[in-house]
Amino acid sequence: MVSGPQGRILQLLSTYSPSIETAWDVPRDICLPGLAEFIGVVRSALHQPINDLLEKGLISERKAHVIGGGSRRRKVYHITEEGRKACSEIVTPDRKVEVGELFGNPPPATQITGRDNLVSALLDAKKVIITGLPGIGKTAILRALADAMVANGEQVRFARMESFKDITAILEEWEIGFTSESAALNSSKGDVLILDELQELSQRHSGRIEEFVGKAERLIIASRAPLPFQEGFEVLEVPPLEVEDAAKLLPDHLENRELVAERLGGHPLALQLHDEGADLPESSADIQNWIEDIVLAGLGEEIIALDELALLPVPVPAEHLLHEEMLGELDDHALLRWHLNGVELHHLVRNVRSTMLGTKHHAAAAEHWSQKKGDLARLVEMHHILESDGDIEAHLIANSEALMVRSNAGLATLIGDALSRTPTPKLHRLAAMVAIERGEADIAAIHLEECDSPDLMFSLGLLEGRIEEISLEGSDATFIISEATRRLDDRMPNEQPIDGIDELLDDIDMSEVTPEMRRLMLVAIAHIRHALAIVKSDEKSARNIRENLCALSHVDDPQVLALEIRAEIAETPITSPSFKRLIERVFAMNGLRATMLQLAIIERVEEDDAKNLIERIMLPDIESQANLSSARRIAAKIWYWRSRLGTHNRFSSLAEALALWKQSMCPRAAASAAELMHKIL
Repeated sequence: MVSGPQGRILQLLSTYSPSIETAWDVPRDICLPGLAEFIGVVRSALHQPINDLLEKGLISERKAHVIGGGSRRRKVYHITEEGRKACSEIVTPDRKVEVGELFGNPPPATQITGRDNLVSALLDAKKVIITGLPGIGKTAILRALADAMVANGEQVRFARMESFKDITAILEEWEIGFTSESAALNSSKGDVLILDELQELSQRHSGRIEEFVGKAERLIIASRAPLPFQEGFEVLEVPPLEVEDAAKLLPDHLENRELVAERLGGHPLALQLHDEGADLPESSADIQNWIEDIVLAGLGEEIIALDELALLPVPVPAEHLLHEEMLGELDDHALLRWHLNGVELHHLVRNVRSTMLGTKHHAAAAEHWSQKKGDLARLVEMHHILESDGDIEAHLIANSEALMVRSNAGLATLIGDALSRTPTPKLHRLAAMVAIERGEADIAAIHLEECDSPDLMFSLGLLEGRIEEISLEGSDATFIISEATRRLDDRMPNEQPIDGIDELLDDIDMSEVTPEMRRLMLVAIAHIRHALAIVKSDEKSARNIRENLCALSHVDDPQVLALEIRAEIAETPITSPSFKRLIERVFAMNGLRATMLQLAIIERVEEDDAKNLIERIMLPDIESQANLSSARRIAAKIWYWRSRLGTHNRFSSLAEALALWKQSMCPRAAASAAELMHKIL
């Protein structure tokens, strides 16, 4: 019967089906570095167990492409039929049945040594920050703690901080289902929230993160010193492993295991990096110098791949790297950390090596990333431009519109970093624009003090709810039409819009616009006037508007057809067969315009029917919500109805609606939602 490391190797390999034996791409778990991390020992400690399993015919080996592990093929291992039989005979201790659930993106599970007491002490913790040197094992402790909590029936959510992430990204990674902090706090009551790598938090996003964690009921954080914040938290420092425990990570054949463990200070990563033929540091205090003088000095040509990784601000997909083919060698040296979204250097190694590199290395990296496509590539490219003292302002302005849609947190981080070095009016304006788009009025106000931007001051007034102070004097026709649309949307469902929208449209001067632009404006105005007529139950005016719009286009114009359907929804008796057919017709449609029509039906039907129908309405996608105020307003209405009809958590849904209305410049609707929230409380 096999046991010990051999048994654990077989247990891991047995989780994969025989079909993997012929696969071209295989997971990293079945190569030596992956097996070592799972078992929790240094790579050299598995050489003998693997050789023994090969000799017994319990596993086989071959070369294959490891997913995300570089372009070169690497040696991987598979369990044989004999191995599966032997695995079935392994006796495992009884474990409590897992009745909890783990959400988010936790690191791969690994078996840790010498940390049982620490994990046990954290099981009932409320708000704790564990800290310690890079590589001391904080992430592994968090994963072991998460597994233990899940086994105890807890619902655990795991996320990892990066410099381009904000609180919204963390909430998404925790899989909470809300973007509003208030909604997330309410819906996650009773859950254990885990946040790793807090030291990577950008100063630009620290305020909202600190505010959220201050209100959270149960939160376990890992961070290196200096801590970004610690008020309200118990701080526990993770000590090095005891020599006896550290020695267990090393190969059995080493005669001086205790000496190695002692000289490497019981530091888990240092033990992983140790090469049996290399010199040891004189004392545990010399770990960083040892890495520079021994570990890095022992590398060959793969040092150029290490340098590329040392300069990166965040993990990146392996295929984006210039020296991807050398990742296997670095992984064999235990220098890499692997995540679902990419690869990075172990931070201890990164911290040592990055101080040895300069602006010319960042400039070369910027050139490489300029050839790559996608938001991440633009963010990394601009990080390198900033670090190489390049023209960061021009690049930020040129890329801001595209990055605002899906990557505004990373954009805000880089703008903040650029402002800390070269504060200019253009950068302050850009920072204010991004802050307004993100709904961060306080941050926008600070930057608007440093630049002259009347248009952004108008937007800030809306964001802050100062409607009475806003003046449209001197505004062009396009802006007035946009403002009329906003005023029409700035209301709760079934509420009347504020007065003065018709008068606002009457004052529009189109004398100097082109014929084509005039036609587009007239269509937009017709949509607004038609919506007003529907709200006021003025069927005659609505019909005249549709007829006039047909004269501008044609009867089969999709925009005209949409207005016809909207009028049908308003005018058809809800008990008639025609209305039932209308419901099925509208709910078979797709797109934002269809969602608006579906919400119009929700406003008319009885509550039981509304509950069934609201479950069929999909939220606009994240990209649409990021890019279009109309999409955010539609999403706000959906969350409002989810709250009112009780199909979702009432408070959290209303909090989400409030946040979306506020972000999309609808202070009146946001204020009404806030009043309803107070009533719920």
